[in-house]
Amino acid sequence: MELVRYLVVLRSRWRVLVATVLVAVAAAWFLTPRQHVYKATSTLYIGSRSIDFKSASDVAYGQVAALDRFIQTFADMIDSAPIAARAIERAGVERSADSVVSATTARQVGGGGGSTGASGTQLLAIDVTDRDPVVARKLANGLAQAFIEQVQTFEPSAPASEGTLPTLPAYIFQQARLPTAPQPTGLATNLAVAAVVGLALGIAGVLLADYLDITVRGIEEAERRLDLPVLGAIPELGPGAVRLSRTEQALQPHTVV
Repeated sequence: MELVRYLVVLRSRWRVLVATVLVAVAAAWFLTPRQHVYKATSTLYIGSRSIDFKSASDVAYGQVAALDRFIQTFADMIDSAPIAARAIERAGVERSADSVVSATTARQVGGGGGSTGASGTQLLAIDVTDRDPVVARKLANGLAQAFIEQVQTFEPSAPASEGTLPTLPAYIFQQARLPTAPQPTGLATNLAVAAVVGLALGIAGVLLADYLDITVRGIEEAERRLDLPVLGAIPELGPGAVRLSRTEQALQPHTVV
């Protein structure tokens, strides 16, 4: 019976449920960015020869931990305003350094979406998003090249010759290609989630309001609240019934008691 009563309450408040769902969907519509952007990715290789095991700190961390520390350090350096400014200059595009930093993500490939760990590789991906696919590719390649040049100033070394390993701590493994498809905006998913959340909030609000309402509606609710049987009830008469009753009373002879 409780389930039936809840369904009756929800049915009587269906306008509230619809309004809640519409508000949630409208909020998701306005908050979800609908502009399509393209993502270009360039890849760097972080060489293990950059770890100096004569250093006490590197020995303390171990080879894998020290390499992950280098990768995380390089990721933070790439996603910075100085590197972004040099990348803009190399790419020759009209973007601000702050916008490039916000559109750039440096992550370890295989490292759990940017977090370093033993399961990661020695590859560092540079993701850049932009509304123009050509600009996204130029910035991704520009960031990689600008960072390599900056690393060379920190740790100068002769270029690797044939049959030898590179002595630089990082070099470009793969340049970014021109993206052909835009990134999904997620608008449909956000609208669906908003509709479900709005419906859940509407149902919870209606049931909470019904729980806090102490008004007695009907014989069954009176018996349920009082835990006593109802012996009699006065029917509620509408306005039409009241007028008809008065007319009938006027036609009847008055009895004086």
